[in-house]
Amino acid sequence: MGLTPGAGKSAQGLQLLNAVRDGLVRAERYVRNPKEMLRLLTAAERRLARLEAGPLTPLKADLQALLRMLRASGEGQYAQVSKKNLVLAGLGVLYLVSPLDMIPDFLPGGFADDAAVIGFVMKKIRGELVAFEAWERQGAIDV
Repeated sequence: MGLTPGAGKSAQGLQLLNAVRDGLVRAERYVRNPKEMLRLLTAAERRLARLEAGPLTPLKADLQALLRMLRASGEGQYAQVSKKNLVLAGLGVLYLVSPLDMIPDFLPGGFADDAAVIGFVMKKIRGELVAFEAWERQGAIDV
C-alpha cells in the first residue's frame, strides 16, 4: 500500500487540529483557575517586555490590551467577556509563552507562527477587546 499524494498534508492537518484541541483544553483549565491564569499572564507580560522588532511588533499594543483584559477578568474586575473568547485568548497566550512552538522562537522567523496565532485570536475577539478598552477608558474617566 503506497502513500497517496497529499497524505502528508492531511496528517499535518490532523496533527495541527489535535494540537489546537489540546491547547483549547489547557486554556480552558487556565480560565477556570484564575490564579494559574495570572501566572501565565505574568510570563506573557515578561516575554512581551523583552520583545523587540519582529513579526509580533505590530500586534504588541493589541496583545498588551488582551493581557490586561485577561488579568482584569481573572481578578474579577471585568466580567463582560464571553467564556468562549476567554478560552480563545488563553490559547493565544499559551502559544505565545509555550516553548513548543511550530517554529521555535530562537530560529530566524521563529516569531512568525506566534504572530499568526495571535493575529488570528485578535481577529476573532476584536469586538470583546474594543469593549474592554472602552471599559478601561470609562474607568479612567470615572476616577
